[in-house]
Amino acid sequence: MKDIEGLKVGDAMTRGVICVDAKDTVMEAAEVMRKNDISSVIVTKKGDGIGILTERDIITKIVAENRNPEEVPVGDVMTSPLITIRPDADLDDAARAMRDRDIRRLVVSDKDRIIGVLSEFDIVRLEPAMHLLIREQYAWTLSNAHAASEGVVSGICESCENFSDNLRNYDGRLLCDDCLE
Repeated sequence: MKDIEGLKVGDAMTRGVICVDAKDTVMEAAEVMRKNDISSVIVTKKGDGIGILTERDIITKIVAENRNPEEVPVGDVMTSPLITIRPDADLDDAARAMRDRDIRRLVVSDKDRIIGVLSEFDIVRLEPAMHLLIREQYAWTLSNAHAASEGVVSGICESCENFSDNLRNYDGRLLCDDCLE
């Protein structure tokens, strides 16, 4: 089981990026999004990712401005440049970057290759699992605290750093039998 602080972007991101060309119309991109049941597409030019088109872009830059999606190229309304993050970055750092930049998605790239997208939804989807992990850690801590108050607990000795099934509290430190002698 992963520690909460150990979650990485790669653990939460959506893999399998769908791309459209910057010259495609917004209508064509919207059809790709609907067909694949996704809320964004990566925009490319000559095979390189240059931006992202999101549902929000379509609503604010096409629908709200009464523009014809069959006539507007994706490249005219995409969000650019791409804001990227590495898959080994901490999930907490990714969430902070989204908040600080007021964006809902980060493009995940590894060695200049786009490998996924991390959205707010991807992070929120993990939240129930995070709550479960927190509860399990809390229960384990309470269990060990109770066992320690009774005198015996399993864990790492605070003196020799070896694992023991028979740690005892001595002056506020958990020590194994060898270190108590």
